[in-house]
Amino acid sequence: MRRIRSYTAGDIKFQHLVPLLLVFAPLVSGCSQIEVPVGSNNVDTPTILTGSIQSSTDIAYSDISAEDRSAISRNLDVIAPNLDNGTVTATLTLPWLNPLSGNSGTLSDIDGTSLSETGCVSFRTTANTIAGIKLYSGTACRDVTQRFAVTGLAVADA
Repeated sequence: MRRIRSYTAGDIKFQHLVPLLLVFAPLVSGCSQIEVPVGSNNVDTPTILTGSIQSSTDIAYSDISAEDRSAISRNLDVIAPNLDNGTVTATLTLPWLNPLSGNSGTLSDIDGTSLSETGCVSFRTTANTIAGIKLYSGTACRDVTQRFAVTGLAVADA
């Protein structure tokens, strides 16, 4: 039968340090300064997606659900090539419909002038919901997959 030799450095045994290393290594690694860009796959100049935290008291959030916002985003994705080359005009109107909720509206005043710099476009949309018809101002930004996501929506002054 073979004996397992204990490795020592003077009077300290290394095998007794292994549990301490397993405990302290994750704690020390948590103090490192590593950041991962969320809004872009461009590591040199990442896009920072910002927006307010949605709440149930926010009129735009309660009227236009996450599924409605996805429908708006999908329509912006359809015209994305035109936004990229600057051929979308301010007179363009684009209807959207969410068949799940029955809500619909029309996108207008789509402004992609800052798209190449920020990855975001601004727009206005009407929303025909059970609460009535309202006009909203919004912002949609591209995520890491280069698809649009509505990042801000607020009731606009008519």
